[in-house]
Amino acid sequence: MKIRPPLLLSYLFIALACPVHADTTRQADNLADQIILLQDRMKFRLSGLDKIADDPAAKVHGAPEQQLRQALAPYNHIINQNPKGRIEQVVIINKKHKTDPGLLLPTRNQDGHSLVSVDLSGDGAIWQTLEMTVDTGADLIVLPESMITTLGLGEFAFTERKLQTANGEMIAKIGNLQKVRLAEEILENVEVAFVNDQQLGNNKLLGMSALGRFKLTIDDQSQLITLIKK
Repeated sequence: MKIRPPLLLSYLFIALACPVHADTTRQADNLADQIILLQDRMKFRLSGLDKIADDPAAKVHGAPEQQLRQALAPYNHIINQNPKGRIEQVVIINKKHKTDPGLLLPTRNQDGHSLVSVDLSGDGAIWQTLEMTVDTGADLIVLPESMITTLGLGEFAFTERKLQTANGEMIAKIGNLQKVRLAEEILENVEVAFVNDQQLGNNKLLGMSALGRFKLTIDDQSQLITLIKK
């Protein structure tokens, strides 16, 4: 005859065989307190706690070591373990900087040149959307002289300057565009050169007076330009 153990003893056996890890976040008011609670539980040496900002406690799960690594994920840190794998020391260095994904500009290839859509305004009120050639060899944005009025710069006092271009030396009228929009980013007071239409042809150049404010990556395969603010 088989004797069954009492039901309560069976539950007790299961509970002892399958320990549950405590969730330290229930007692922690913030991230620093959370790490201190883990330190008390795991008995490791801790330095750099003053580098922790006033962050809320992290949502963690798993064994204490897993909880510690999850809590420290937003920070550069060092974890030293002994040969048996036990954590002996934790050093918090500083908070990680979020990576700036930058601005993404779709491009269109034409005769080996990258063309992008740009919004321009001379006076901040009148806007023009143009397809412009990305030209890192041009110091300024270069536009045809006929666009001065359409951009709201009819009354602007220009200065004259000689420009050296692929088509030779040209006399340009130099001024400032009040606003230039690249994707979601609006640049202010961007220097521009206006050149005789016949000399410039159909070209509209997006030069370094705008592009020079960014770190520029051109991906011809994906037909994307990435701009990261300097």
